[in-house]
Parts: sequence; structure tokens; C-alpha cells
Amino acid sequence: MHSSSVKIVSFGKDGISASAAAGRISTGQGTALDAFAKSGDAEKDLKLIGKVLSSGHNTIIEHMYVTVAFNDVSVLTEQMMIEHRLAAYTVKSRRYVDFSGAGYLIPDGLGEKEEAYKSHMEYLFGAYEKLLFLDIPREDARFVLPYCFRSNFLMSADMREMLSVARSMTVGRLSVYGEIRHLGKLLLEELNRVFPGAEKALSAGKGEPDTVETDFEIPSPVQAQPGAELVSSPEDAKGMLLRALSANGRAGMSLKQLTKDERPREMEMLNYAFLVKDVSLASVTHFTRHRIQSLIVPKPVCALRKNAYVLPESIKQSEEALKIYKEAFAVNAEKAASFRETGEILSYFALAGNTVDILFNMNARELMHFLRLRTCNRAQWEIRSLSQEMLSLLMEDYRELFRFFGPSCAVLGYCPEGRLSCGKPVKSAE
Repeated sequence: MHSSSVKIVSFGKDGISASAAAGRISTGQGTALDAFAKSGDAEKDLKLIGKVLSSGHNTIIEHMYVTVAFNDVSVLTEQMMIEHRLAAYTVKSRRYVDFSGAGYLIPDGLGEKEEAYKSHMEYLFGAYEKLLFLDIPREDARFVLPYCFRSNFLMSADMREMLSVARSMTVGRLSVYGEIRHLGKLLLEELNRVFPGAEKALSAGKGEPDTVETDFEIPSPVQAQPGAELVSSPEDAKGMLLRALSANGRAGMSLKQLTKDERPREMEMLNYAFLVKDVSLASVTHFTRHRIQSLIVPKPVCALRKNAYVLPESIKQSEEALKIYKEAFAVNAEKAASFRETGEILSYFALAGNTVDILFNMNARELMHFLRLRTCNRAQWEIRSLSQEMLSLLMEDYRELFRFFGPSCAVLGYCPEGRLSCGKPVKSAE
């Protein structure tokens, strides 16, 4: 397991000085530049920062910015990390990158089951390679990969958020996973290296590991029936939006103008909640990475409880590929059932194509951003289909506004994809 690593690759050289200046400016005389001019002595700066932190004023360390490389970690870890929304992430795309040689995590605690675990994971990677050999697109073949396959990603956040993440990984919610607990310790060591006060700041927080229920039967796999349901919308969306426009001095603005406006804050007054059923674990990340929302996603292990799977058209069209694909889910269900007593390790048996139901709430402004990306012809087919269904539901609810929503070409009047454009722009509504 411990071939995974965490490494700080970038740390603002003046982050400590800036944080010390922040500690001085709030209680001292002079300008912001005066406060910064007093910084520069590392020992004095760290002492001041420690004093301010001990008083519970943690915002000053938000002026330190850190970029961390997570190397060869499981995709389970990746999915858990991107739930932290006060951070920036760039992950390796499973749509475009061949993961045949990516390898997989072998967790501690397998005991005598280790060889059976490795044999099964090799089988699943073999199924992935067979699908690629049959010219199945990578974005579809990846659905048979288990959640222990290795990934790499970059994460950037301020020091306060990084410490919050480290706390969750080492003693909090995410520490239930042995892999994440180990990575959390490595992260804390790295943070201590660039900011000697990190561990002390972390110790002030408390946490408790989450629970991962595994005492359930794993049924035979079934094809999923994806769909979206609008479960909550404003009682008087039109009235609220008109009131917001009036309050902002823009009562005469048309709804089309509003959707093209640089700062359409009025749409933030309208909140919509969706239940998206049977979305694959692979596509959950497309939802999770949108930060301006409230999102509830079940733990990956929950995907095994229903054991449904998405079925791509490319697989349906090949009899040989379909046989390999269905067999992979069937064999995985049988093997996973024999690993239930391993606790949270069972999570690694969830396949990227297994599905869960998610519930989320977005305001209309964020929905416009979400739908611009996800209804685009270049979006992954699964999330594009779900997003188009969401847009239809929104139009039924408030057509006057949502008829101006859609892919970027329809909303903006041009395609921002440059040379990657599909070349088939959608005309904006009139």
C-alpha cells in the first residue's frame, strides 16, 4: 500500500510573512504595507502566528497557499478528496488516458486473502484491456475498473483548508480508511516541513472516524435505470427573480440579458434540488467538482448494496464486449461478497460503472454554469443525458428563464472550446 505518496510541490515563499502581517494588521496601527514590512523574521513571524492561532483566529493562515501532489493513490482517495470544495483539483482523466498500466492499491489488513484480492484485481484490469482491444472507448471501458485502481492528482488550497483536510484524514471522518489515514500522516509531515506550526494548529481540532457499513447482501448485478427528478423548486420563482432584479436596480432587464450578464447575482435567489438516480461512480465526480452547491453522495461501498451498473451504447453494439462487461460485474459481485468481513476494504471492490443515487441543491446561477458544461456535445455521454433531462424539468418548472439555458454556444452565442469545438453550435433562444 505504501507506494502511494503525498508531496508539496508548491508553497508561496512569502506565505508565512503574509500570515504574520495578517496577524498584525487586525490589531495594529498603520497600513497593510506597514504590517507586511514588519514581517520577514521567520522566528518572530511563527511565534506571532502561533499566538494568534491559540486565540482561535485561524483565518490568518489562509494567506499561505499550498499545492500538493497525490501520487499513485486509489481513485477512492481521489473521490474523497474532491469533496473538499475550498480547494482546486486537477485529476488524470479516465476518458482520455489509458489506465492499463496504472496498477491498483493493495490495502493492509488483507491477511490470507491478499492473493485472492490481487488475482481478482488483475482479472478486472484484464477485462479493461480486452475492451480496449475491441475498440471500446476508454471512457466506457473504465467502468469495469475497481475503486482501488491508482490515480494521480494535484490539489491546491490555503493552509487552513489543508489542515482541515489533514485532520479529516488522520483523526476525522476519512480516517476510517487505512490508506487515507496513512496519506494524511504524510500530508501533515509535509505541512509541518513548510509551516512548523502546522501540527500544533491541527491538534486544536477534534474528529471522529466515519463508519463504513459492510454487513449487507450483495445482489446479482442489474442494468441501471438512470434518471433525474426535480424534488424542490421555488414556490414563486418568477416573483422572486423580479423582486431581486428590482432590488438591484435592474427591473427592466430581460431574462435573456440576465443569462448573458457578467454578474447575474439575482439568479442566486432561486434554489433547485435534484435527485439523480443511478449515476455511475465515475460520473459522480462530474457533479462533485461543482463547488457552489449542497451535495449528498453515498459512500462508494453503497454502490455494491444495489449493484446496478451503467451500460454504454458502445458495449451494447458488440456481442463480445457485452459478454466481457457483464461477466466482470457478475464475477466482481461474487468476489466482493467473500470480502465483506474486511470492513472498509470492501469499498475497493466498487466498480467505476456501479451506480448510486445523489441529492444536490444548486441555485439558478450555478445551474446555468453546470448545464453550459454538461449539456455540451463534448461532455461525457452519461452526464450529458442526465443534464439534458434536468434542463427539461427546469423548463417545465419555469420556461421563461430556463429556455435560455443550455450548452455554452447557446448561452454565450459562441463556443469557448476553440479547436476542440464539435462544430455544431446550438442557437440561443429568442
